[in-house]
Amino acid sequence: MTINAQAAHKLTVARSQLILSQPFFGMLALRLRLVERADIKTLAVDGKNVFYNPDFVLGLTDTLCRSAMAHEVMHCVFDHITRCGAREPKKWNYAGDYVINQLLHDAGFEIGEGWLLDARYKGMHADEVYSLLPDNPENNGKGQGPLDEMLPGGDGTSSAADATEWKIATIQAAAAAKAVGKLPGSLQRFVEDSTRPQVHWRDRLRQFMTQTSKDDYSWARPNRRYLSAGLYLPSLYSENMGPVVVGIDTSGSIDDKTLQTFGGEIRALVQAVRPSEVHIVYCDAEVNHVDVFSPYDEMKFAPHGGGGTAFKPVFDYVAEKNLKPECLVYLSDLYGDHHFASPDFPTLWCCTTNETASFGDTIRIEV
Repeated sequence: MTINAQAAHKLTVARSQLILSQPFFGMLALRLRLVERADIKTLAVDGKNVFYNPDFVLGLTDTLCRSAMAHEVMHCVFDHITRCGAREPKKWNYAGDYVINQLLHDAGFEIGEGWLLDARYKGMHADEVYSLLPDNPENNGKGQGPLDEMLPGGDGTSSAADATEWKIATIQAAAAAKAVGKLPGSLQRFVEDSTRPQVHWRDRLRQFMTQTSKDDYSWARPNRRYLSAGLYLPSLYSENMGPVVVGIDTSGSIDDKTLQTFGGEIRALVQAVRPSEVHIVYCDAEVNHVDVFSPYDEMKFAPHGGGGTAFKPVFDYVAEKNLKPECLVYLSDLYGDHHFASPDFPTLWCCTTNETASFGDTIRIEV
């Protein structure tokens, strides 16, 4: 058997063993084709294929080979490939590996020497780890580095359809593993989040915004349209609505399509409820740009920033400007620290993931 054939056989055996010992990972590993590539140092994944260097694979023990296959699976499960967005790819890969290796360690997998593992990041998502890493994460003083590379899709693209297929497959694999008592506890919360029922986010957003409007009917202000007909009917009047604040997460996690769709809904709602002004606050690790519009202005959404993630700066901005908003709407993936004091105004988090904020209302956005 040639070296290349030996490597392919070793990965195939590892995948088969995962089906028996860790069926959640094994079933999902079957979705990935094994493709030899001598131009990569270790492994790479694109959501459809696992690319491998034969020499690297043959240098792994059988136990570490299973860990490596499970590692590639989890990049797909967590949608790390398409979620990289505008982030720096190498730093994003480091963040993803820290998250995955900790999860695998907790699930009983062996973690290889030099693989990225740090208990400080336990329980975090890749977005949170990314915001904490230095710009040059390879200078960690431990000689550790990513196990693999993340590449665009096998046909040169990575689509939302691929992510949806992986989500469905993840739910099915989790159900099968749970049925035989082999779903790692560290994956329970993730699976529960993935199976949470979705809501019609546009309807929820409209309901939230219109509830803060002060429109009402008054008998003291008769509707003049009907007076000539001898009818004394109440008229709809609107008190002067205060400002509305819209926070935009610009850490790189919100794609342009989602931002523009969300922005279109906000524009339409502003026309309907007529706040005194709208503050569009762009924030990554800090507030880096603010646009202020009247309800009669042409409102545009153009992201600024692209660094780490922090949510509190938007609320600090509100306090510093003494705005007293009618409400605050925040578009984000909610990967970051949102555990701080709840404000005294209504807050709606429009979230692109299955995360839930520690205060206010949270709705799931799908575009």
